[in-house]
Amino acid sequence: MSEYTEVEQPFLHQLQDLGWEIIDQGPEIPSDPTKSLRLNFRQWLLPEAFAKSVAALNITADGKPWLTDKQLQDLQDQILRQPNRTLLEANEAIQKLLFKAQVDVNELTGEQDPVVKLIDFANPENNHFLAINQFRIDTPGCVKQFIIPDIALFVNGIPLIVVECKKGGPTCANPMAEAFEQLQRYMNRRKETHQQGLKEGEPRLFHSNLLLIRSSGVEADYGTITSGEEHFYPWKTQWPQADSNAEGMNQQQQLVNGMPNKTNLLSMLRTCSVFMDTDGGPRIKVVCRYQQFRAANKIIERLRNGQTAEEKSGVVWHTQGSGKSLTMVFVARMLRASGDLNDYKILLVAIGMPVTRHPSHRSQRALLMHWAPALGSGGKAIERQVMTYSNWWGIAFPQLSKPLPRHALTLTSSS
Repeated sequence: MSEYTEVEQPFLHQLQDLGWEIIDQGPEIPSDPTKSLRLNFRQWLLPEAFAKSVAALNITADGKPWLTDKQLQDLQDQILRQPNRTLLEANEAIQKLLFKAQVDVNELTGEQDPVVKLIDFANPENNHFLAINQFRIDTPGCVKQFIIPDIALFVNGIPLIVVECKKGGPTCANPMAEAFEQLQRYMNRRKETHQQGLKEGEPRLFHSNLLLIRSSGVEADYGTITSGEEHFYPWKTQWPQADSNAEGMNQQQQLVNGMPNKTNLLSMLRTCSVFMDTDGGPRIKVVCRYQQFRAANKIIERLRNGQTAEEKSGVVWHTQGSGKSLTMVFVARMLRASGDLNDYKILLVAIGMPVTRHPSHRSQRALLMHWAPALGSGGKAIERQVMTYSNWWGIAFPQLSKPLPRHALTLTSSS
């Protein structure tokens, strides 16, 4: 039995059951780029799949595609060209494009600077979901001639997930550690390589990346492009299905069934992926952990379906270090992105020790920086208001100038 038959194939087959299109190139080194929908092995975005999918998402009221071939190429170039940017900077810039891209004009209607959907977040089934195994990318001038990530997952031709599979055995004593090391090599993030003045991998494949996944078949977890090995986590919820559905599943099966199903994956991208500065450290990318995703969605479900104030409210029990404040950020972003709950006003209350002494949030500004982008155009105003009050966090609250509106949500984090 091999890595291909015991890890890759079960992963692909489970994705296929979730409605993903699968291109299985077998276990051998690919020699024909057209089988993976590319003209050559240097391409990391699938040009034809991108153009076809994005054109189909952007239509006039009478159902006519309005993007021109030149505009579709310009949109590709906006993703592909990230001059003088680090991997993280390019990733952040492209994520903003996925939420809001624009072209010069809609030539059918005359609208100036129209917004373009690169991904239809409101209707997941309108998008093209594709998984390709043995996704070879040539890397001239690097330590090795090419890299071959085991599985790459694309939405509308844009790579969002890279999966590295390893099978334990006599030549692979610690498959999960080796999978992590391989992912770092693909991104050219290994310190020892840089110290020798060498390059390896193809960081551009990760410019649009949402998730890195490593799996040994039995074990599986995920992280982001900035995650250390200690910040890779298993996925344990099957939301919106009952978690009891995971009985008898191994970690890989739980992760595939619960995370990259179409609705959950796009929800994570749209509302549960943030960039944040760390005190005394680098800027990082954070994606929700399973308990945050489940809690945020349950809050939204209560707000949407509750008939009384009591039915709309509740308590989420999270332990210290489980990411309570980020859970509130994800709730805020879900509200803003929803079509029926985006008129809610949000009051943030932090109870307990001042945030400046909280081990997870060493400064008031660090926590607030989660909220400004989460709340969109209102974030800057909130930032200015909060910074006016030195004891806002759990000690002395300013008097509200007027009663909260009927659609108001108070989010309280207690240490």
